[in-house]
Amino acid sequence: LEDILEASNLSKGDLSINPEVVDFSHAFNEICLSLGQRVQEAGLDFIADNPYDTCQVFLDRGRIQQVITNFVTNAVKNTQKGHVKVGYRRQDNGLYIYCEDTGIGIAKEKQASVFDRFVKLNYFVQGSGLGLNICKSIAERCNGRIGLESEGEGHGCTFWLWIPCQLPTSQTMTATDNNQSRE
Repeated sequence: LEDILEASNLSKGDLSINPEVVDFSHAFNEICLSLGQRVQEAGLDFIADNPYDTCQVFLDRGRIQQVITNFVTNAVKNTQKGHVKVGYRRQDNGLYIYCEDTGIGIAKEKQASVFDRFVKLNYFVQGSGLGLNICKSIAERCNGRIGLESEGEGHGCTFWLWIPCQLPTSQTMTATDNNQSRE
């Protein structure tokens, strides 16, 4: 029902984006705490990849949480075994956020349409087919990009969002890997 109401607002051009200064590292941990419970119920391994101790950015936390929640929800619906991994990193003056799964994958010929309205690739799975379209609209309103990577059916998927963010250059961060070299 929420997706239908949100889609109705989108058709009227009423998708509000309200950015604020957020420590995304802490926000990400809170989001993952909630989402991890859903994934564990499905019997999957949940992996949260938070590479920074702190990551101050200017973004709409609620909208980004909406995208991450949608990505993880879809991954859980389409993954029976293996894992769902969600993470982010600083990249190209913004944030790259992703959700990887070991699920059913998406056939190459269907990948281009997955962000369209009312697209459902599996009619046996609950949902309205609007969630990814809403995520696409959020990406566009934030001047970002959204996409997916999949080798095809049976190979899992990685859904991703990149949004430009004001990232303070003097911020102190500790990366668990060498992500800072990608900026």
